[in-house]
Amino acid sequence: MNDAIENKFEHRILDNVHGFIYYTDTERKIIESQYFKRLQSIKQLSIANWVFPGSEHTRFIHSLGVMYLADKIASRFDCLDENERKIVRLAGLLHDIGHYPLSHVCEYPYQASLTSFPDASYCAAVNLKVKNRIDTFSLKPSVSFMERRTGLHHERVGADLIEYNSEISSLIIKECGADAPQIIADMVTGNVERKLTENQELMVQILHSELDADGIDYLMRDASFSGTSFGSFEVDQLINSMEAQDYEGLKIMCISPKGIAAADQYLINKFFSYSQVVNNKHISITEWMAEQIVDWMQKNNAYFPSPQRLKDLVDSCHTSTDKGYLDFTDNFFWASLQNILSNPLAHTTPKFILHFCRELLRHNELEYENGSEVRLISSEADEIKKELSESWTYKCLSSWTDRISIFSTRSMSKHTPSKIFEAAIEDSISRASSADGMTSSDHGPIQIDDIPQLKRRRLMEGICVADNDLHLLCDDYRSLMQVLYNQTLVILRAFKCPL
Repeated sequence: MNDAIENKFEHRILDNVHGFIYYTDTERKIIESQYFKRLQSIKQLSIANWVFPGSEHTRFIHSLGVMYLADKIASRFDCLDENERKIVRLAGLLHDIGHYPLSHVCEYPYQASLTSFPDASYCAAVNLKVKNRIDTFSLKPSVSFMERRTGLHHERVGADLIEYNSEISSLIIKECGADAPQIIADMVTGNVERKLTENQELMVQILHSELDADGIDYLMRDASFSGTSFGSFEVDQLINSMEAQDYEGLKIMCISPKGIAAADQYLINKFFSYSQVVNNKHISITEWMAEQIVDWMQKNNAYFPSPQRLKDLVDSCHTSTDKGYLDFTDNFFWASLQNILSNPLAHTTPKFILHFCRELLRHNELEYENGSEVRLISSEADEIKKELSESWTYKCLSSWTDRISIFSTRSMSKHTPSKIFEAAIEDSISRASSADGMTSSDHGPIQIDDIPQLKRRRLMEGICVADNDLHLLCDDYRSLMQVLYNQTLVILRAFKCPL
């Protein structure tokens, strides 16, 4: 490590994943700020500790781990100067400062705008929605990469705090310069559309790619605390194989061929971590129940803030006068459930909301319907639809009034071989009425003139191999991703919902 940076480390904290993590005095001030300490009250895996009791780790320690790994990755790139290394560390530290209670669980309703259903037809409506998802299921290659986070995404919320909160931004500016808060905000949101420093695209990739410091830490940390072995992969081999390569005026974060096996191992273990931990049936149903409650609350501005009220809370953090956002933690969620049940007007609340609140507060969940699970991994959409539609669970969806179903999917990777990627773009163009030079896809409008940019961003987000040329793992004959890139896990389950 560069001595000019190392000598400024005055503090340390013991982490059970990475050992001692050393940090500077400026980083200490941020860590001790109220906005960062708020992350001590947000569990990394929401309610997973009900199933994996050791999963008590928080976004606080995860953020320190990401800072450590981001700096370790940055040290591989000679093109990054000392100040850029400082910025990378601070971006890793602050990347989750905008997280919602229960991590992604309470964020999802603000992002997805879930459909509301009345009590009388609740189960039937939920199941009909799942049936429609299965009937229209497809596996289309992605043509959009490095998409900037907007709206009420937790990374956009965090970026606003970083740029506009006087306490945090002033510390960053004093340490790294006037542009640093904006650069860090771009790293957090994955914004590669503006360039405030020479190596900004490379710095964004350290936090936003399929091989970023965030993903590496959460895989290692979630496995360590849950007690599973999915976090085991050759992390040092992987990071030591990283290098920066020039491509059409951009610097692309790559691995050398010696890192291919470790990259395969990382992607496969991450896939199984989601399959066995995140998509565990007990975790899936408890998180689903929590999502329904939060969706109802935010739509009715009942305890959980409406989208506009949440935006106002975040805006109020720009100064130190309003501390309301600091209370937006896991504790806030659990208190809101109790408030719903204790409200004198609770009889006006939908029955399913009251039922879910009571059950979660008692550490209960909806009872699993034995034999209802359909789980398969395939790369063929028709095969997936066939297996699902022939199942007993699917055939019951149209008639169930006291059961609800949950349908989950998870792809191995966003990787798409170059031939398939280019064919998908050409197909979008051929189907467009593009008199104005525009075409469209499922991911929104595509500028025909921007196709070279899409290709560059595909390399930036994927795991790129630097050999005789730059290409993704799925285009490398030495990688398992050549055959595994499009494997998708699908799970259909049913649970009893007696309202």
